[in-house]
Amino acid sequence: MKTAHPLPSGSRRLATERGSALMLMIWAILVMSVTVMGVVQYISFSAEESKQAAYDFRALHLAESGLAVGLHPNTRRGDIVMKQKVGPDSGFDVVINYEGARIPINYITDERLREAIYNLFIYWQLNAEDAGIAADSLADWVDNDNTQRANGAEAEYYKSLGIYDAPRNQGFIRVEEMILVRGMDAVDRKKPDWREFFSIYGEGQIDLRTVFKDVLLAVTGASENDVRRFISERDGGDGIPGTEDDRRIRAPEAYQMLGLSGDRLNAVSGIVNDSDTTLRRITSIGWVGDKRAKIILVTRRDQTTGAVTYLGRIEE
Repeated sequence: MKTAHPLPSGSRRLATERGSALMLMIWAILVMSVTVMGVVQYISFSAEESKQAAYDFRALHLAESGLAVGLHPNTRRGDIVMKQKVGPDSGFDVVINYEGARIPINYITDERLREAIYNLFIYWQLNAEDAGIAADSLADWVDNDNTQRANGAEAEYYKSLGIYDAPRNQGFIRVEEMILVRGMDAVDRKKPDWREFFSIYGEGQIDLRTVFKDVLLAVTGASENDVRRFISERDGGDGIPGTEDDRRIRAPEAYQMLGLSGDRLNAVSGIVNDSDTTLRRITSIGWVGDKRAKIILVTRRDQTTGAVTYLGRIEE
């Protein structure tokens, strides 16, 4: 029988050191593997972020290009050049409308427009009391006196709420500012997109060529069926205002289609028009794949010199 002899102490130490070195090497390889995987993943994420950022920038650039087309003095609503594809997965779409499609809120001291705003709130299913409070309070905010309307709000009301710089007694600077007015919280609850129906740039007239259905109903008091028929005829087969299949309907024919006559016609004819206006709202959407960049530009063009004044710019 052979007898096992223990390794010399030096050999045992060498074997232990080799084992420790092997464990350290394996650990180092694991750490390096995790690190490399993390770096690869980071690079992948960074590359994707850079790609998305490049798409965002390109979409914005295309939207700017669309604006240049929309601003050209020879461009007309519905022109084919306003919808262009640039490359296999990118392009821009431009729509030219007139600011008269919206209610010019800073002219609310005109009783006809105040009544139209009241009617609009009723159409949005506010009760009569809430609609009256909001409409009168908007008028009190804009007028330059301290006389409170029947359902309105002047300084004393806002002071009772701890607000000492309202109403402003001047026109709104931004449509968003309207939410500060008494009663507009009720409007916001019923119609969260109410901002789309008002303009701070309007010149006191409603434009029959592009006016929204809700606004036309409120301003004219016409029946919903008559308003729908008028808009359907005006916007053509695609149902989109500002495209090439639109039909220009002059005011006399529009009044007839809307069933307006007598005193109502006399009142309405003073705040609506069908003529070319100097105020345009140009909406340009640039797209790359599923990325979208939207720019809205409100401009005024001098009909004598052709000079363009930029009134407002919104990026979405």
